[in-house]
Amino acid sequence: MTCPDFDWKGFVLDELPAPERRRMEEHLQTCAACRQEVESLGLTVTALHRLPVREIPRRISFVSDPIFEPSWWQRFWSSAPRLGFASAAMLSLAIVVHAFAPRAASPAHVQTAQAVQVEQKVQAEVERRLPAAVDAVLEAKVQAKLTPAMAEFSGRLQEFEKKSRDQRNADLRDISTAFDVLQKKVNNVYLSAARYGGD
Repeated sequence: MTCPDFDWKGFVLDELPAPERRRMEEHLQTCAACRQEVESLGLTVTALHRLPVREIPRRISFVSDPIFEPSWWQRFWSSAPRLGFASAAMLSLAIVVHAFAPRAASPAHVQTAQAVQVEQKVQAEVERRLPAAVDAVLEAKVQAKLTPAMAEFSGRLQEFEKKSRDQRNADLRDISTAFDVLQKKVNNVYLSAARYGGD
């Protein structure tokens, strides 16, 4: 067994300062175990110097390498340029399909169109009946002056006209309220479509 106080590897490789080297040489003359250690270390260094210098292999291939290779879809998903190209292609396809896809009228548009048609019909009917009602009132007034029966008839006619006006105003209010509600629904549909990427 060698003495633990000495660094024989540094001695063989000539890495020690001169005073310590002289002390170790003196010790070698008296210790056979340390002398044997130095000789074996010297043989090892000599053998290493005789080996040819070769380039270190970059990688050692194993039989199991093909098993651990990633599949084609794993290589595809791990490639940023391929993934970016696929995303751009899908987005372009979606834009083209959206541009050429036929659009059906939404229920909100149909209801709005129906409400506008109803309002136009009511307005046309009012304009058609109003001159006749005015003429009837004037005629009733003339007839009221002629006979008391005509005056009674005129009163009934005025009452009927008042009821008609009230009914018309109520109908117009109902239509206006329904149209406002419908307009709010249409606005909500537009807001939802805009929020989620629709038209």
